[in-house]
Amino acid sequence: MKDGQNASTCRHVALDIHKHYSVVGGVNRDGEEVMALSRVEHLDLESWLEKHLLPTDRVVIESTTNAWHVYDLLEPLVAEVLVANPITSSRCPSGR
Repeated sequence: MKDGQNASTCRHVALDIHKHYSVVGGVNRDGEEVMALSRVEHLDLESWLEKHLLPTDRVVIESTTNAWHVYDLLEPLVAEVLVANPITSSRCPSGR
């Protein structure tokens, strides 16, 4: 977490990146939903992220074709961005 940020205000946000849109949702430290699932078209993604994310947020995105482009959009806006491979990550449930 970046200096001066309080862990109690941290939200954990997940971004599921699809071909033409992403699905975004978030929980607080206690696992309570603080950001309802939203479908965001990629044409609107950059402005949506700027409007809805906080500097204390920690964001995880799936390792996909567009992951590094989205990472570059997220990195200056939030405390941490994690790119995860759901196949190798034990904390991500398998879709199979």
